[in-house]
Amino acid sequence: MASSSSPKMEAHRLAMSDFLPKRKAEMLRPLIVKDRPEKKERVLPRKSYDALRKKAVLLLDTPNHDGILQLMTNLDSSRFRRVNKKLYNFCKTNYPNVWCLKLSNLLLHFPISASPEIKSKCADLLHFLLENPSTSTSFWRKTSHIVREELKTAILEILKQDNPREVCKLMWKTASQIFGCILVEKQGEWQGMLNFFLESLNSGPLYLQDRAILFFLDLPTCLGEELSQCAEELHLKLLNRLNSSKGMRKVLGLYALVNLVQHMSSDYYTQFHHLLMPMIEGVSGFLENEIEEENAQSCLKKLGRLAKAEPRFFDSHLDQVFGAMVTICENDKLVEETRCLAVLVMYAFDDISIKSVGEMILRRLSSVLVRMISLIPDGSSDYLWGETFMYRLQRVRGEDMAYLLDTETLKDMSSSSEWRKRYAAAKIISVIAKGCAKAMSDNLAEVVNVILKSMLDSSEVRLAAIRAVKAMSLALSPHTLGQHSDLLITSLYLALADDDKPEKQSAAASAITSLCESCNSCIVEPWLQRIVRKLLQLIQNPSPEIQSESLISLASVARLSKDLFHTKYDLVITSVKKLLVYGTSKSVKDNVVECIRTVAVVVGKDIFKKDAREVMALLMSVRWYLGEDDYSSKVTLLRAWKHLIRCLRSRFYSYVKDLIPILLRSARLGSNSAIEGVILDEKFRACKLLLRLTRQFKRKFFVWIDQVSKVLVPLLTFHDKGIRRIAFSAMPELLSSAKRYIKKRAHGPTNSYLHKLVLRIVPSLLEALDKETDGKSCKKLLKSLARCIEIAGGFLSKKKIERTTNAIQQVLKTTSEKRFSEEETVTQLEKEIIRKVVSYFGILIKRYKESSYTFVDRFLDSIKAMVEGNVPEKEKQVGLFTFNEVSLNCAEAANRFNLNYG
Repeated sequence: MASSSSPKMEAHRLAMSDFLPKRKAEMLRPLIVKDRPEKKERVLPRKSYDALRKKAVLLLDTPNHDGILQLMTNLDSSRFRRVNKKLYNFCKTNYPNVWCLKLSNLLLHFPISASPEIKSKCADLLHFLLENPSTSTSFWRKTSHIVREELKTAILEILKQDNPREVCKLMWKTASQIFGCILVEKQGEWQGMLNFFLESLNSGPLYLQDRAILFFLDLPTCLGEELSQCAEELHLKLLNRLNSSKGMRKVLGLYALVNLVQHMSSDYYTQFHHLLMPMIEGVSGFLENEIEEENAQSCLKKLGRLAKAEPRFFDSHLDQVFGAMVTICENDKLVEETRCLAVLVMYAFDDISIKSVGEMILRRLSSVLVRMISLIPDGSSDYLWGETFMYRLQRVRGEDMAYLLDTETLKDMSSSSEWRKRYAAAKIISVIAKGCAKAMSDNLAEVVNVILKSMLDSSEVRLAAIRAVKAMSLALSPHTLGQHSDLLITSLYLALADDDKPEKQSAAASAITSLCESCNSCIVEPWLQRIVRKLLQLIQNPSPEIQSESLISLASVARLSKDLFHTKYDLVITSVKKLLVYGTSKSVKDNVVECIRTVAVVVGKDIFKKDAREVMALLMSVRWYLGEDDYSSKVTLLRAWKHLIRCLRSRFYSYVKDLIPILLRSARLGSNSAIEGVILDEKFRACKLLLRLTRQFKRKFFVWIDQVSKVLVPLLTFHDKGIRRIAFSAMPELLSSAKRYIKKRAHGPTNSYLHKLVLRIVPSLLEALDKETDGKSCKKLLKSLARCIEIAGGFLSKKKIERTTNAIQQVLKTTSEKRFSEEETVTQLEKEIIRKVVSYFGILIKRYKESSYTFVDRFLDSIKAMVEGNVPEKEKQVGLFTFNEVSLNCAEAANRFNLNYG
């Protein structure tokens, strides 16, 4: 008896520790979780605070419940509400341990016959205190471990009592939240709770069984281990509940079965596979009764979530499930929302499931989606799901969807008296063009006829037809489109000229862009003058979308027409320069920049040079006003400068001094994990432009070498391999530029400058070589290092040459140790790395002659060691391949080998 009462006494002792004298409280305090803020500012005067504390002690430190009963009774009394509310708040804030215990004991021991209202009120207060136990500010977190155990015991006993419905509801809800918190945060166990839940599923009043299921539904889906011992019993009880219930109780049964599947691992799919069809039949059963359609919708939503989370659970009955969903979709007596929900269940499955669906069901599903597409616009967005799912089907199933291109069906649809069916015909072509390119090519004449006919239809149908042309242009080759391109571009020009329909003009401009990628310049030649003039009109449109699409289209037309575009240059460049000055939208300005650089490359430097200075000034002005976080616009400018360098070539030099500070700023950008991709893109392009300028202007670039090398040398060990490779390639170019400049100038920098530059670059390359783990990057680094030695090796001491040689020789060793590949045989990339190593020694002999023989002999010794004795197979292969390369490409080293070992 003593032992059984001990935990209760301890819980009470710890809960009441706030009432003890300070010394005793301090002795107990280390045993419990501190349940009050360390220092809470008193908003009450000291006298009032002390009075409340005395009342609280009197209320809580008594074995009977009379005081608490009176407090709860008076909480709703208008006469005493204010006073009692203060006392209630004081107790729960300052003494959560004892307050929770008092409420749970009152709820457990207070007879229902005395006052059901008091018991409900008590349950409400306890639930309010303990709800959301996982939050950092919850009362559950403030209570001590022993008090928590006492509360769990009390709540379980309360659940077992015959209580009013409201009490049951609140206590089951409280229990589910606490049990979930215990599971997620690994706070131990709740002895007996799971067993009581199982017992409650099929015993007692129905409303209690409902509460037990709701308890299960509220739990987080991480109970697999806990349920493994009772999974068989639980799933049979839940299945029985599903089969024997009606209405909302049947819905709860289905929900619980879905949750059970999500709780358990895929190892249980075989054991649970017979649950699936009763769930599907349960949905179908609801649909037989019009008044229960809402229940069917709830079940469909739950099944959709299960399909997305656990698609493999459905594998054994996939066709049956899809068949049932398609049947729901085909039932025109159901409301549209129900039919759409059935589509969403199928859409929730992964691509593996979609690929496995049988062809007959796929055809039925496609018919459903075509019907959904033809619902545009009926005040519902369901047609968008039809399009979205159709796009996915063509991506996943490809040519399996070719039956939709049945020419007779398309002709019938495009000739229908209902405009929505005509719209659906054009939309089908648009949606499946990419996945069914072969079938479309075989029936291209008929498909184009449907498109051309749709181009003369109502506004919505014409818009769908324009988008179909774009899709076909992207999916089919120029050769396939062939003779049809002329008819298509004619129809697109007519749509472009329709000033009453801006949306159509935007779509037509976009379609022209795509068509220009899929046809020859001779197709656009008859229409060039009219198309260019119309596009120039559209870029003055106030709509940013139309402006952007027109600029993109203008650039595509320029690329396609090439020399034919020269005569349109003056008109185009004048218009787009104005837009660069007066345009307000950032996206429009980006497209203007893209258009200008495309036109410049198309017409060439001889035509563009007269506008080059003004254009460069405008681009610099645009860059000046950009914020540091306008990454996409900055990248657009970097792309433009790259093409203008290619266009102007040597004439670009006069703009380099203004461009260098901008490039260096972008090349210095640091990392930001949230937007690292766009930052790296800008940094990469800036570094690449610096490399390009160094190569293009050679000795003329000398004045910027110091600034550029200080930025690029640290990037030799940068974490992004693309940027590292740019830095590797830049090192010999910087040395070459400096050497050319010094050689050409009688006065100015001397070889001492080149010596300092070599000492800055070569040791940094060696450090990078030691750290490099990417094979392609290592190959590029070796090439750069060899070139640096070739260009300026005379400035390196014998000791530094030895260090360089040892580092490169080490690459051969790490290659044999599978640093760059786990393959047992020498890969193509590893062979290329070995060739670069051999090439370095060839340059070494050429540069230093007899002085290099000591290093070459050591290299040859290392090769010999790799092929002799008991060495790993990979190492032997590397050695043999290296020796073969030495024999073929480094005659001096081969002679040394014969001399030493012949």
